[in-house]
Amino acid sequence: MLRVLVISLVLLAGATVWMSNFRQSLPEPQVATVLPGLLALPDVSLVNARGQPFSTADLKDRFTLLFFGFTHCPDICPLTMQTLATASDDLRERGVEVPDVLFASVDPERDSPQRIRRYLDNFDPAFNGVTGPDEAMTALTAALGVVVERHRHGDAEAYNVTHNSTIFVVGYDSEVVAIFSAPHDAGIIASDFLLVRHRYLSTRSESAAGL
Repeated sequence: MLRVLVISLVLLAGATVWMSNFRQSLPEPQVATVLPGLLALPDVSLVNARGQPFSTADLKDRFTLLFFGFTHCPDICPLTMQTLATASDDLRERGVEVPDVLFASVDPERDSPQRIRRYLDNFDPAFNGVTGPDEAMTALTAALGVVVERHRHGDAEAYNVTHNSTIFVVGYDSEVVAIFSAPHDAGIIASDFLLVRHRYLSTRSESAAGL
């Protein structure tokens, strides 16, 4: 019995050292900022681009690249969505699992689920989008430090919305694990995402094993 206990302790120590060395051997992401702690998303009720109920809990058990924007956006949003489409294609070509891409509208007044669906189809039909009441979206943006401002100039329909251009990497438990700040490059996003994913999964494995 004592021999079994000793062997178990040796294996546990070896696994701890191996996981630590593995994590240290991974290169640092080029531009992504890995958060020192996980940032849980608030539980909010929204509607996805197919008109179905959606909550942040629906992001569990996979990786998601989350971006806040609006379909009337003249520059930042289409450029960012195209960059995410190119990064997704890059990851597909590498033969790895591609993260979901979620477009969260900061303009629920004009962005219906149908409009968001048509908008996203211009970039990648696999992309999903969400919209919802101001109070729900504000709870989400406030938790992530996304500043949103509407600027109206006479015509009530012809207003602009300013917002952050950050891309958030969401992990398996609906928590933000890393962020990409502008300017965005598709190739770097793809490569850095793989590094972020490896670090996250290795840490998650350690926690599950009690290391």
